[in-house]
Amino acid sequence: MAEQINYYEVLGVSRNASQSEIKDAYRRLAKERHPDRPGGSEAEFSRLQEAHAVLSDPNRRRQHDEALDLAHAADQLAGVIDVDWGKLEDELSQKRRERESRGTGGDGGRGGSSLGGRLRSKFRKREEPSHGGSRGRSRAPAQQARWYAPHDFDPEPITWRTGALSFVGAFIAFLVVGQIGRWAVGIDLPPGFAFPWALALGPFMPILYALVGVVATYFSYRAAGWAGAALVFVAALVVGGSGGPRGLLQFATAGILALLAAIYLGDRAQRNRR
Repeated sequence: MAEQINYYEVLGVSRNASQSEIKDAYRRLAKERHPDRPGGSEAEFSRLQEAHAVLSDPNRRRQHDEALDLAHAADQLAGVIDVDWGKLEDELSQKRRERESRGTGGDGGRGGSSLGGRLRSKFRKREEPSHGGSRGRSRAPAQQARWYAPHDFDPEPITWRTGALSFVGAFIAFLVVGQIGRWAVGIDLPPGFAFPWALALGPFMPILYALVGVVATYFSYRAAGWAGAALVFVAALVVGGSGGPRGLLQFATAGILALLAAIYLGDRAQRNRR
């Protein structure tokens, strides 16, 4: 196809695939081709990320579909001298209206240029002689999730590195807040030193435990998905169950579950809207 990557073929789905099918295909292939896994490929994994970023965005997907049609038409017309551009534009416009009627509407931000004009430009570019060298390909920017919508995150498969960082980071956070909790109830106070600020925190420690659970789970889920969140709970269990202050394990677990519930409900609401 003329200078156009088919992202549907990259993910192995049809052009009529739903968003859930695209997401499932991406996750399945990402696990197989992740660079940290045996037989994985950084180039193939990067191509998968690019395909998922384009096809998971309705406007970019519509533009990609239109680009596929244009590239296919340019291939068909490569050996034609006299081209009826008006008729061809009418046919492509009809295809675009059919796609929009199936629910993929939106202008797509093409700046008002007609399909015929873009096809002429593409056709002329194809006829220009090659001067050697490989064609450059700009990488599509990855889709960025909003920080306050964790259900939009699409974490990579967990690795030894992300798993270790998730557990160690959460363990240190719970260790620090646990020590503050012990000071807040008058335990382990160094002799000769007074910590009035720590004693004043006593009534607020349950909130602090839950907040640390939420924050640790947030960053671990971004780095390693559900497995990273599970490692945060293990860290809370280790610290809270081995001499930690009373309430640390219970309230930290409540914070962990609160964030996981928000992720699950947000993802479910998003699926229902589709």
